[in-house]
Amino acid sequence: MADKEEFDFEEIHFLPIPSQTNIYGLTKIDGNDEERKLFLASLSGRVVCLEYPRNSPVPTSKEVPFTYIPDSAEIVSIDAFNRPETRKGLVVGISLILLKNSRSHQKQFLNIYSALESRSEFSLGSIAEGCQHLELNFVPFQLTHAEVVIKERKQIVFLLCGSDEKVHMFCEDKTQQRFEEQPVQSFFPELQNLPSNVLWLEVETLHNSKRVTVVGCQNGHVKVAVTDLTRGSIEKIDTLDRDGPISSVKLFTQDSSKIIEATGTDAKNIENGQTFERRDYHLLVCCAIEATVVYTNIISQGFTNMVILPESDEFDCVTCTCIADVNWDGKNEIILGTYGQELLIFKCVPLDNTGNGSKSIDFQLMWRRSFASPLFAIEYLDLTNDGLKELAVASLSGLHVLQHNLDNAALHSTKQNSPRDSKDVELVT
Repeated sequence: MADKEEFDFEEIHFLPIPSQTNIYGLTKIDGNDEERKLFLASLSGRVVCLEYPRNSPVPTSKEVPFTYIPDSAEIVSIDAFNRPETRKGLVVGISLILLKNSRSHQKQFLNIYSALESRSEFSLGSIAEGCQHLELNFVPFQLTHAEVVIKERKQIVFLLCGSDEKVHMFCEDKTQQRFEEQPVQSFFPELQNLPSNVLWLEVETLHNSKRVTVVGCQNGHVKVAVTDLTRGSIEKIDTLDRDGPISSVKLFTQDSSKIIEATGTDAKNIENGQTFERRDYHLLVCCAIEATVVYTNIISQGFTNMVILPESDEFDCVTCTCIADVNWDGKNEIILGTYGQELLIFKCVPLDNTGNGSKSIDFQLMWRRSFASPLFAIEYLDLTNDGLKELAVASLSGLHVLQHNLDNAALHSTKQNSPRDSKDVELVT
């Protein structure tokens, strides 16, 4: 069993915000050292950027002056990505609601900010000024992005969930240098005919030939679709209905690396430069009024095998999730944030399969921390540029940066670099 001290975190910084955020209000830029940043949006229409300058233990935070966000606007969601090709530059999307006297007269918009940057460092000011202002005829929810192939070139597109029970796709017209809405069914046939508003969307591409899309809806509907990208057709669909709104879904593997070790023929292929992606994917499903559960081997077995996370329903509803290897053992842990002001970390525990039970893994609550206000979003990234990742937790009152206990990190590093004990040496010889 893992030592619970391995999961010890200490808060090293807190950034207050002018008004509260929500579950869609935090996004990260996790690229080169100069590009590791967090954007936190508040309902008052303000966006704050937090980053650690190189070789500095003190973070800097500043409000980013994004244009076309009036004082009467409320930010609903924010997302950002770096362009993958040679046309470098950061792209930021912000969905907002503009109130006019009453809710019945509100308007909705999607603002997309971008600037082409040839330098290694980009200017937030130039990005904030380059805005494309798109009016929406629906209330926006989650804003995320995914990779598609358009005219034989990979491109990242925005996916925006709406109150019209649809997911809308916005892609960039490179000749016009502007984003336009395109029919989502042309690239994501699995996102057609949804039964309810989508609250959380997860898209993952497997070895460039398969795509797994997970949809969590307001009415409790969960849909998992496997799409063959070479033919553009849906291979498999599994559905499930929970008893309440789905606040988050996450697709993950037990191993923190998707590349698995191989032997025999597979080992020869790896020597030739080929890699094999792990196929045992699990699905984390968070329902607003039920315990959080994990469906194991979701691609091959659907919703057959369910594991309940212990105590996950004891701290009000789960509002945010994160999957990360936070104790450096090569296995992913599940991190939950709750409206009941608790941060929970669960570790996967393999079970003995000699019995008649079908369950092969279980989860244990290994660490928890209480906060002064509800939690809304979690990210895990090397924000301090020291090679050690931090937990960024957005709460009702602001942004908390949690750092691994450095003594435990140093002890782990010493164990990793120490020579094998005498028993191991005897086995080798």
